[in-house]
Amino acid sequence: MHLYTPLQKPCSIGFRPASILRPIRSVASRRIHVSAATGASIDLHVNETTITFPLAEAQAKEIVAAINSLLQTFAAKQAAERPKRWQSMEYRYKGSGEGDPVALLELFCNPNAYSTAFDARVLVTLKAVGGVSVTTEGRLSAFKADIDNFLDQPSSG
Repeated sequence: MHLYTPLQKPCSIGFRPASILRPIRSVASRRIHVSAATGASIDLHVNETTITFPLAEAQAKEIVAAINSLLQTFAAKQAAERPKRWQSMEYRYKGSGEGDPVALLELFCNPNAYSTAFDARVLVTLKAVGGVSVTTEGRLSAFKADIDNFLDQPSSG
């Protein structure tokens, strides 16, 4: 589907003919980068956006533990005979303050809202020290792959 916009503003005789309309370009993929003086940075690929921010290996391991617990919850949900309410995954990291460009990192996933782990989405909120805040939602499988790639990097281990 193409959206069109006139090259000039409407005038007293109406709009310009359709032959001089140009298509509006779709929004290209975005890259958000929170820089750090030292340490390894993780790239989170969320839909068409890449968020890059510094992450310590210990924090990444805590996130992996939370994700693995969530995956176990989905496995138990699949094996359950009767429906029940399952506990949500919530992870929260508050920056250390001194030299830490990440003020807050929050992850949230409600397994009750999705039938399988493949359908699940994670809500990610990242707040930088400078006041920039990004909240977005992406697939759990892509998020897990990004964390695993970060831990597999030679510089982080």
